Order: sequence, then structure tokens, then C-alpha cells
Amino acid sequence: MAAHVAAMIGFRTALAAPRALRRVPRSRAARDARGGNDGGFAVRAEIRRIASPDGTVADLPNVTFKRPPKVDRAACKSGMMHIGVGGFHRSHQQAFMNELLDVNFDVAKNWCTTGVGVMPNDAGMRDYLRDNDWTYPIVARSGTDAGNMRAEVEEVYAIRDMILAFEDPIACIEAMASPDVKIVSLTITEFGYRVPLNSGDFKFIERALNGEMDCETPYPEDMEKPSTFGIICASAAARFQRGLRPFTLMSCDNLPHNGDVCKGRMTSAAEELVCAGLCSISLDEFVVWLQNEVRYPSTMVDRITPATSPQDIADLKERTGIDDAWPVMCEPYKHWVIEDDFVDGQRPAWERVGALLVPDVRPHELMKVRLLNVTHSAMCYVGALAGLTHVHEAVTHKMIKPFLRRLMTEEIAASLRADPTMPGELLAVLDEYVDLVLSRFENVAVKDTLDRVAMDGSEKFRVQGREVIMERLAREGTVRGFALYVAAWAHFLRRAVRDGEKIRDASAGLVAAPWEMDKENAGGPGTVGLEAFLDIEEVFGVLARHEGWRDAVKREFLDIDSAGLEATLLGAIFGVGHNSNADLSSLERARERASGTFALDETCVADTIETDEWRADDEAAVFVSLEA
Repeated sequence: MAAHVAAMIGFRTALAAPRALRRVPRSRAARDARGGNDGGFAVRAEIRRIASPDGTVADLPNVTFKRPPKVDRAACKSGMMHIGVGGFHRSHQQAFMNELLDVNFDVAKNWCTTGVGVMPNDAGMRDYLRDNDWTYPIVARSGTDAGNMRAEVEEVYAIRDMILAFEDPIACIEAMASPDVKIVSLTITEFGYRVPLNSGDFKFIERALNGEMDCETPYPEDMEKPSTFGIICASAAARFQRGLRPFTLMSCDNLPHNGDVCKGRMTSAAEELVCAGLCSISLDEFVVWLQNEVRYPSTMVDRITPATSPQDIADLKERTGIDDAWPVMCEPYKHWVIEDDFVDGQRPAWERVGALLVPDVRPHELMKVRLLNVTHSAMCYVGALAGLTHVHEAVTHKMIKPFLRRLMTEEIAASLRADPTMPGELLAVLDEYVDLVLSRFENVAVKDTLDRVAMDGSEKFRVQGREVIMERLAREGTVRGFALYVAAWAHFLRRAVRDGEKIRDASAGLVAAPWEMDKENAGGPGTVGLEAFLDIEEVFGVLARHEGWRDAVKREFLDIDSAGLEATLLGAIFGVGHNSNADLSSLERARERASGTFALDETCVADTIETDEWRADDEAAVFVSLEA
């Protein structure tokens, strides 16, 4: 069974490498003298054999160095362009590509990546990579004991260069329009798919459709900078006008049905072009081409990658001798499931390095997004209310861990078992997957913060959590764990507003407004702010009008206020309290059973009510698109 579980969920164990690599800082002048990215293999100061049989460097305890691929940098070409070069892209997609370079360089050399920056803060990443010869280290850390953590360091070579679209949009569009580029991939967060095209986008797309990208007529100096989908549409338009085959557009964001979301965004962008009245006789044909010829594969991506902190940078230098300004810190585990649907079948052989290429990503995606991402969000708010800082602290908390396990097994896993499209081989390993997710959260070495996970809570709930709740309500299943998740989120927002803290959410103004109104109620509990919060249809959709759901959240919210977080968690764990037609006073008996840190882990809870009926057209059973 263990081998089967590992195969199904892509469990990958980091292995020690036989050689170690030390980096020495390289000066900007030295890089310029070598001609930047056009030079040969990047110089490294010292590569030495490791004497110990377990691959550990004698003077660097618990640190191993993965053997770097043998790369001829001058022979590499960009077969892919990626928009959104952040920590996750560098820890995940580039790690797979780096392994592929090592497995078969002669083939993989044509699939390296040119990064694209659309936001002003992308300049920092471009400058870092450029000054680092377009390489960087991945540091995969593991351990549940802070005093005995392990780290594996991997040097990545799969990025060739990076273009800032706001500095030179023409160069970016032309690079993406090159027939060498077969795939354009994205990690732009949930919010990035909702940004509308602007007037600058329309101008670039119009010129591309009319074959006027190199026209001598200057662009207006005050023209808006291009957006992500403006760049993509203009590049696609240039290829269409030149009679070239399209690229594949591949989302690598944590979105349900991200391929459909990506296609939907391109379709809506095409509608925006029509409404804008672009002057091109080929506009209608281009819109049809976008829908029928471009491919939009869905993907499921997974690797916990917290933001790199100044302490991480200092620790890396102290423990390994590597002086790097922006290393990627992550867990060893990584997993990638890809829908095998690419233009003319052209793609890297990712399956050779552990990725799964499948005809339908949805079951894998559903399992991961619901059991990992939704649980992540639920954990961060109750953890923050408990005064904790890190994910590993929350998941090992004596009340939070059993609450999460109950949410995962009794509500989330139940929704997966009720889905007739879920294959039996995945359903058979749900319990093992729950254990794996919780064990990954316990990784002290990752040092992921609850504040980071709490970012963009409104987008995460809307595209990850809302659908599960609607399905559960449609089948009359319990949603108490979800109600507590949202009640804790509401308390988190209320506290932030009352304390004058910044809410890091793409819709910060929207989710903060109810609690600004609630400030006058700071002396008592009340639900004025909560009622207004649950009214936000942009976040809660039809749940905003579901009285049963609203009442469930309200009861958990008031219980936290009156009985405290621990008592409310215990009520959810044991199925007692207001949401179970019982009373929180009965929790004294439950408290006696919670004598140890993990005493509640195996607690039995009441069975939930499920119905066998499933209707594909049920409002609660269909995906609510990002454009809803």
C-alpha cells in the first residue's frame, strides 16, 4: 500500500548527491565581461567529492548538495516563457526542468525558460537573476525537530533570461511571438486572472493583428503599461497574423480547473477586443483561433514554498558557505500533474522526472486543492487567533490538529467520496493523503508563516473553499468545520481592523469594510460586522443568501467570543455545542479526554448525513467560475 500511495500522490524523497557545490559571489563586472547569458557554463569555485557514505559533507552536518546538471548554457534555447517568476515557480516548475536537463540535455536544452515580469516589483527578481548568471539555489529543508533539520541544496540552470514587459513591451511581445516558444506558463495568483485589458493592451493587440508591430508610428508616451493577458493576446495576435502555430497557454496557479479558467479569461479578453471596436478585418477569425487552436491544459501543482526571509539568507551562508541574495526555501516534496493537451503535442518530457501526464487532471486537482489548500486556509486563521506564528506550530497544537483532521476526513474527504468522477484508486488513498498533508505541515524546517498563508483569503475562499461548502449543503452534509473556518477568518479580520493592521488581500477594501463599520461595537461581541461580511456576494456567492450557512457561521463566531477559541474547537471536534443542538457546557467531559498533545487525534465523531443523489446541474455542484 505504501508504494501505491507514493505512486498516486507523487511522493518524492530527496536523495543525497555524491558531490557538493560551493558558490562564490560573482561581480556584475565579471558577468558583463563574459557577455551575460550568452556565455558558456557558469563558473563555480569548488566542486568536491563527499567522503561520507550517506552523502553528508563532513564539515556541514545535515546538509547535502545535489549534483548540478552538465549544461552548455550557450546551446540552450527558450522553448517556454513564464509570467510570474516568484518563489513557487522557481521551486517547482524550474526544479522539474532542471532535472530534465540532467536526464537528457540534448533534448531538454530547447525547453529552457525566459521569464516575464509584468509588475514593477518584478524588476527585483530580474536584477537578482541577471546578476547571478540566471542561476539560483533551491534549499529543500525538512525535519520536525528544530535542532536536527536537514537541507538539500540544488543549483538551478533552466532559466535563460527575463524580460520586463513594462520596460520593453515590444521586445516581450516579439519574444513570445517567436516560433521557438511553444509554451507560455503562468503563476499570477487567483487575482491575476481578473484584471481587465487596458487601453495600452488594445493598442498593442490592434497593431499585432494588422502586422504593424514594427511600425514607425510611435506609441503615445502616456499609454498604459500592458497587462498579463494584454501581452499574451498581443503575442498570440502577432503569431496569428504571421501564419504561425499558436503556443500552449498553461496555468500553474492553485486554481480549480485552471486550464478552463485560463481559456475563459482569453475568451473574455477576446470579447473585450470586440467591444473595444478594434480596427482589424481579421478580428473575428482571431477570436475563433484563440478558442479552437490554442490549447489550455489544466495542471495540479504542489510544493510548499514560503517567502525567503533575511534570516534564511543568513542561515544559508552560515550553514553552507553559499552567499546568495534570493535563494528559494521549500520542502523536499514536490508533485505535478499535467493534462496532456499541448499544441501539436509539443512539450518537454516531464514524465521522465516524476510529473504525471494524464488525460484529466480534475480528480488529482480536487483532492489536492481541497485537502491541502482549503485546510491550509482553515488552519491559518484558527492558528493566528491562538497566538501562533508558524504553520508547524498550528498543526501540532493539541486542539487545532484534531480539528483539522475532522474537517479533512468528515467534510472535505466526504465531498470527494460523494463525487462520482473521482477514480477509485484515488479514493482508496484519501486517509493516507490526509496523513501526508498533516505531516508536511509539521515540517519545522520550512518555517512557513500563518500570515503568509492568510494572504488573499477572499480569493482563496472564493475559488477553493466555496464550492465544497455548496456541495455539502446540497447533500445536507455537515459544514460545521467550514463554519468555524469562516468564523475564525472573520475574527482575524475584525482584530486586524481594530488594531489598525494592514490586511494583505487583493480585495482588502471589500473584506475590511464590514469591520470598519463594526468598530463602534468594539466593547461587545455582536454580529453587525459579521452580517455585513457574510453579505459580500463577490466572496460568498449564493452562500450570502443561505440562511442555514449564515446561522452556522454566526454561532461559531459568537462561541469564539463567549467561550473562547479552545472551547469552540473542542465543540467542533466532539460534535457538541450550538451547532449540534447541544451546549458548550458539556465540554468539561471532553476537556478531560484531551490530556495529551495529540490525545484527540483518534477521537470518533458523529456520522454525517449524506445523500446518494447527485445532479450535474445542481447549483451547488458546479464550479463557480472566476468571472462569476
